[in-house]
Amino acid sequence: MSYNQRETPVLAELCTLLVEDVHGELAARVYSVLARLGRQTLPGIVRASYLNARQIKYGLVILLQQHLVCHSGSDGPATYYDIDWQSSYAIARVGKIAKLVQARFGKKSANVMSNLLTLGHTRMADLQEAYFPTKTDSDDEADDGMVNGNALKRKRGDTDTNGHAAHTNGVANGILAEHNGNGAVNGVHKQPTAEDEGDITSPEELYTIVHKLLKEGWIRTMSETQYLSPGDMHDQLQQEAIETENSGITPTGLKDKDRVRRATLRLKREMRDEWCGVPDWNGMPSNYSVKRIKTNAGNGATTSSQSGNTVIRVNPEKISVAMRTEQLVQLVGQRLGPVTAHIYRIVLQTGETTTPRCFDEWSDPPLPSSALMSEDERAPEFLIATRDLTKTLLRLNPDFDFCEDLDPHAIVKATKRGHVEKTNHLSQPVDPAKLSMEEKSLVVSKHIKLLADDPFHFMTWHSGNDNSLWFVEFDEIAKHIIHAEVEKTILSRKGNLGVKLIRALKKKGKLDERAACSAMMMSPNDIRGIVNDLAVQGFVQTQEIPKVDRREAKLSQHLIWYDRQRAREKLLIDTYKGMVRIYQRIAFEREKIQPLLSKAERSDVVGNEEKWLSKGELDALRKWKEVQEKLLLQLSREDDLVATLRDFYGPLVSV
Repeated sequence: MSYNQRETPVLAELCTLLVEDVHGELAARVYSVLARLGRQTLPGIVRASYLNARQIKYGLVILLQQHLVCHSGSDGPATYYDIDWQSSYAIARVGKIAKLVQARFGKKSANVMSNLLTLGHTRMADLQEAYFPTKTDSDDEADDGMVNGNALKRKRGDTDTNGHAAHTNGVANGILAEHNGNGAVNGVHKQPTAEDEGDITSPEELYTIVHKLLKEGWIRTMSETQYLSPGDMHDQLQQEAIETENSGITPTGLKDKDRVRRATLRLKREMRDEWCGVPDWNGMPSNYSVKRIKTNAGNGATTSSQSGNTVIRVNPEKISVAMRTEQLVQLVGQRLGPVTAHIYRIVLQTGETTTPRCFDEWSDPPLPSSALMSEDERAPEFLIATRDLTKTLLRLNPDFDFCEDLDPHAIVKATKRGHVEKTNHLSQPVDPAKLSMEEKSLVVSKHIKLLADDPFHFMTWHSGNDNSLWFVEFDEIAKHIIHAEVEKTILSRKGNLGVKLIRALKKKGKLDERAACSAMMMSPNDIRGIVNDLAVQGFVQTQEIPKVDRREAKLSQHLIWYDRQRAREKLLIDTYKGMVRIYQRIAFEREKIQPLLSKAERSDVVGNEEKWLSKGELDALRKWKEVQEKLLLQLSREDDLVATLRDFYGPLVSV
């Protein structure tokens, strides 16, 4: 989300519901004040709420720990608090983020990521202490430990914390019961092995996982500047740019203002790159996974102060890149088949390492005399060679069948074996394992051409003939997908005529009624109702231009046009409204059977539902789980639409 986007009331309502559901009523009440009134000091929050200063401070501690609220720092006379809308909405993606990490790096990495999502940010020493608590003399008398606010069960006696106890690796490995594949319903856990559950067995392994996630960009280091609100950061860096570029004098001319503006953007990029830098723990080389950590007594672990004091948190920009990959692969699978989608997944995941974000919010504006970047100037790390892609596919799966989802004529042309019969079958069956590397590369190139020839243009040719170079034009693909979502919404609301009007306006630009009728080949009476409905819904813009000095309808020209950015914002707001209704429906359905849920969550009932619950209660509990599953599935789909409209292309700023 662009920090400069106008925050709508429905987004504030949605984020307040998310905060209340995850962090409780106290944090939600403090959050709602900031969402309603905007930037406030502590006395301002006290005046606007029915809470005292002590309660508000407790709520602010929770919000600051989870990065839901920014503050102006302690340099000024008063500290101002403001909402971080991006992190606030990210609460809805906690389960999805863990799933994305698990698909790429395994259960242990998802374990670490889940704990980081729960903690907000943490020092490496505290994270290690959560996984491997240091035994003390009072351990035999105490059962619970608190690390960063999370209660960590410690089973004393013969079973160590990282053994096969009920809770391992901190907070049940950082994954809630409903997200844990091996755990039964209502918190009853089996006795899984460390390999099945993804348990981290040593501090060395923990540091290896964290270092890998840092190198891949899923985790970034934490600094005080990340608590600054966008306005405070801009003011601070702009003043620094004025000092360095204009000798501390406020710029007045156009050239001075442009130079200061570019310097400010450069400082923002440098600060952001510093956040994403991989720390050099104890001077270890960047290509080495982690330095060995000496352990004491076989249970605790000691690390250097440099690595132990490193504060880390989840990088939200990388999450958007991974979600974009999943959505594009799913779209390719629907349009071109699973094999082509698998090849496209390898292409996108290979480029994720060199793609830190979906779009650069702080890029330099183009120079007046500069032209657009030509194809020859494209960075080499963003180019994909057909032969290299083939080698990657074979390394990941030597038995991969390249010929699936391809037309038989394309297979014959690539392999030069046999011919296509009248039944559209190959006269000579092709065994993919017996093809040469050159033939496999030609078959893969056929899949890439399918991607390039699709109306969405999933791949774009760069150069070369046999071993062609290709790249992915993410911005253009995102524009096509956003427009497709707008058309899909209009089709469901107004039918084919609404889509026909949108396409005509997109192609022709601003039209009056006569020109619109000519472009659509329809009468004025047929299109007036559709134009009025779409204008009220915000998908079509209208403008009245008087022809004379007095304003009369018959002497004015009425123009209609389609603005993709405004239609995008309107659809995004409607999606937020749908998510709010889903959360309200979940709360309503839960309230109806709250006494039954309280009874089912009792420790003596968990795992013995059939013994202590009646048949009617079991049926009601089953129906509630079915309703909750359907609502959460719809919520996940709505979140995918939010990512498409908001996170994949450019800031949401209307023209």
